[in-house]
Amino acid sequence: MGWKEKEWKKNKNSKHEQEDSPREFEIEMLRMQGLILCPNCLIAYSLYQPKCPNCGKSNQTHYPAKV
Repeated sequence: MGWKEKEWKKNKNSKHEQEDSPREFEIEMLRMQGLILCPNCLIAYSLYQPKCPNCGKSNQTHYPAKV
């Protein structure tokens, strides 16, 4: 490290490169609440429901064997 290279500046720049997108953050917050976001109609519903109540798309994250 030279006199201009500060460790806190390097960490500050690397933090912004690894940030999740707002959509990924929203999906993670919904998952903490026991909800999931439907990829077709973008409506949040319970993680433990086998199908989306709005469009009927199957829940592949919690029930991967169901088609």
